[in-house]
Parts: sequence; structure tokens; C-alpha cells
Amino acid sequence: MNPARWERCIYHRGRHTEPFLREYLAEGHRRVLVIAGAGFDPRSTAVSGIIAGVAGPRSVGFFLREERPNPAQALVERADAHERDLLRLLPGSEVARVAIFASDNAVVGGRTAVGLVNGLGFHGLTDVFVDLSALSVGVAFPIVRHLLAVARRRGINLHLIVTDEPATDSGIVAASGDVADTVHGFKGGWGLDANSRAARLWMPQLARGKRGVLERIHQRVEPHAVCPILPFPASRPRLADELIEHFGEEFENTWKVDSGDIVYAGERGPLDLYRTILRMDDTRRRVFAEVGGSQIILSPVGSKALAVGALMAALDRDFTIMYVEALGYDVDLPRLDAARGASPGDLVHVWLHGEAYPTTGSMEAAGS
Repeated sequence: MNPARWERCIYHRGRHTEPFLREYLAEGHRRVLVIAGAGFDPRSTAVSGIIAGVAGPRSVGFFLREERPNPAQALVERADAHERDLLRLLPGSEVARVAIFASDNAVVGGRTAVGLVNGLGFHGLTDVFVDLSALSVGVAFPIVRHLLAVARRRGINLHLIVTDEPATDSGIVAASGDVADTVHGFKGGWGLDANSRAARLWMPQLARGKRGVLERIHQRVEPHAVCPILPFPASRPRLADELIEHFGEEFENTWKVDSGDIVYAGERGPLDLYRTILRMDDTRRRVFAEVGGSQIILSPVGSKALAVGALMAALDRDFTIMYVEALGYDVDLPRLDAARGASPGDLVHVWLHGEAYPTTGSMEAAGS
């Protein structure tokens, strides 16, 4: 059994997060870089606003503006407004535009974003916060993998933070591409001859509006077994049941899922999912060791907090992440704003690397 890198991890959620950030960032020696999305998502400015209010001139931002073909004008205008707000909150910051697709429609956003982040100067920084709230999986995950290597090399604290609002996630409808492929930096063992006989387990995170995406991924993965990830407990008590009903055809006829195959994970607790995935991996490695091995493929297409759990598992065990990049978004902005006002969600913070952890031995636990 391989030890879990973040078995004892410092994290905060809900009412515990902002007090921690305010106390931590008030320490005068902190020099902070915030990496976040400058898009139309209404969560774009929330985290930067908190950090700016405490760390002020000791903080600077690097904001990524994801660009896709033929965006709706209303979304462009909203993104422009958020960009202005971010630059006002953190003067001296930089905004970089990231083309998600090349001229031949190849997905290049993740690779491009890593190149931009790699060009930053990290000298003098104590902390890097990656705000995943308004970044897509295809951009955020490669950045985090790259920054984890940078943090280890330079002795910097690396934090993941997200404004987790399931209602906002479900209100942003993606027009997805036709090609399912691995996220940049998360190919894992996909396509290797050594895994040709491996028992493939696909673990898709379920969410409404993702049937087409999951169908394309399933066709690409051709898994031997499927363990869908459902949010429970969730912001809506019956959400897991609703998703089982919504994907009833897939459960019964396409994926061949029974009740024992379902993975339940707290909607706003990324460590719950992270630990569950690693336990399953440990078990499968033992079971399939003599018959070709086991391969786990993750598809985080639902809530942001659960996606962080999948990201941590993939970083820990080099799992494959299979994904379909969004060509664009269909968003009813007034409805989205109203939903956010009614249910503002939680701040979720994970301290991924840094001074809180000993260099040897087990990590110390904290957080709520």
C-alpha cells in the first residue's frame, strides 16, 4: 500500500476559511502571488478581494483570461468588468490571455497557461494562491501540477482555494467539443503498452448537463468498470438521488452500474473524495496485481470542491484525467447572479505544500 501524500492535510471550508486567511495573511513577512481566472464567472473576484483586503501591497495577481471562439458579447463584457475589478483590487497585477484552442481546433490552453506561469518571477514570494473558482479544469490542473514542482524547488507555500457554489457550476452550461482527451500533464499511464492489459476503472464526477460529455469520455476510455462519483452530503439533500435518476439509462444499460459501484463524497469536502479514490486504488492494485494491473481514469466535470479532490488524487498517484474541453458557454447571467445571491456557497482552502508540513514523516492535521 502506498502512503497518501495528503492523508493528514491542512484545509479549511465554510466559516473557518476566511478567518484563517485573514490571520495568516496579516503576518507581515508574507509576500503573496494570486493566480486566478479573469472571466465572466461571478466568483472571479471574491478570493482576490479577501487577499487584497489583508495583504494589500504585499500581494500581486497574475490573472488568466481564457478565450474561446465566438464568445457571447454579454460574457465578454462581464469578463471585462471582472478584469478591471481585479486590477483595481491588486494594483500592478498582470492579465494574460490564453487561447484555449489553436487554429486547427487542437486544445492548447493548458500547455499555454503553464508556459505563461513558468515565465513568472517567483523571487521573494512566500506564498502562491491558485484560485480555481473561475478557471477551467483544462487550465487550472496543469498550472497546479507545475506550481507544485516550483513550490518544492523554491520552498514556497502553495495553496488551492475555490469559491464553491454548486448552483453557479450548474448554471454555466458548456458547449463541449467532440474530442475526449487527457488534460495536459495528466496523461498518467494512458496509452502505455505496460497498461494494455490493465483493468480500467472510470470514475466520472456526475453533474446535470454533462450527459454528452460523459458519453464521449466513456467511448474513449472503454472502461471495464464504472464507479460514478455522487455528491453526498450536498447543498440539496436529494441531489444524489436526482443524479441517479437523471443518468438512469447510463447506469442500467451503458455503464452497468449497481448500488455497490457508486462513490459518495461530501460535496464541499475535497479530502473525502481524495482519500476514497486512494483507498480504491490500494485495493485494486492488490486484486489485479497478477492479471495486468489496475488503471484509474478520473473525469471531474461537476462541483469545484470535488474537482479539487480528484486533482489531489491525480497528483498523488499520477492518475489519468480524461476531459472534454468546452468550446463556449451558454449562461443566463441574471439567473446566475440571483442563484449566487440566494446561495453564496463556501470558501474551500487546501494547503498543498509548504512550511506547515515536515520534510519527513507524516503531515500534521489541522483545519475543519
